[in-house]
Amino acid sequence: MECKKVILAAVDFGADTEKVLSYALWLSQALGDGEGDNITMLNAMDYALTPPAYLLPYIDQEEESIGVELKKWADMLKPYGATATGRIAVGRLLETFSKTILELPVAALVLAHKSHLIRTSSSERLIKSLDISKLVVRGQKAEGALLGAVNIRNILCAVDFSGHSGKALEFARSLSQKKSSALTVVHVLSSLKLEKSFDRLRNLSEEDKQNYRNHAIQVAEKSICSTADICDSAERIVRIGVPYKAVNEIAAEKNADLIVIGAQGVSSTKGVLLGSIAEALVKSSPCPVMLVR
Repeated sequence: MECKKVILAAVDFGADTEKVLSYALWLSQALGDGEGDNITMLNAMDYALTPPAYLLPYIDQEEESIGVELKKWADMLKPYGATATGRIAVGRLLETFSKTILELPVAALVLAHKSHLIRTSSSERLIKSLDISKLVVRGQKAEGALLGAVNIRNILCAVDFSGHSGKALEFARSLSQKKSSALTVVHVLSSLKLEKSFDRLRNLSEEDKQNYRNHAIQVAEKSICSTADICDSAERIVRIGVPYKAVNEIAAEKNADLIVIGAQGVSSTKGVLLGSIAEALVKSSPCPVMLVR
């Protein structure tokens, strides 16, 4: 019998906890069968150094307190049909999450996005390093999210016609069909790359430059249509600009509740190459971002 996939939720019981669990509940229902949807809440006790023996009683007390909090949230999720379990792990952050992902049939990780001015935050380390699909809860759209009240009406999928963006588009299309959500597929032609192309073609007239831009837009629109046969089921938008800024602008125009984008594969240093656009969106989008692997 195939093991039921679980949604892994990163919780620290701070201000973002209910937001993270609200979206974890929504994702478990969107990807599951609606019966006994599984959520695993993981709280990682990450210490800079291995705690000395005399601190162990304090750690035991902290684990007991965390266990109580996990049970409270599990009980709150029950009325929505979710089977939620809690995990407490003491150890290095990335090792803890990597081990859990190996042990469980995790479909996706849900976590809040936090950033620091002078160092990489814990959430950014997880986003960049874990080779798994992730739902990053951020933006104005996620503010005030409550259990059972997340409603994804408008989905925006950003594509660049690569293999990983193809997976993202299939995911977004399936999600929109299952949840009866509107789907907008976006491709942004980099204005910087176009200008560099023009620089190589000396004495190109402004009329020819505009004709080239129009041609590039037409080609991209046809490519979107043929990529996943979505001509009749999704709106298609091609725009010229700075990619992540243009995606954010369109997300605001379309009142998007979720942005879906592909994340690249594992690098030679065992880190996940999100891609510059995906990484910029995670830091700036007006709504949650689903990074599809």
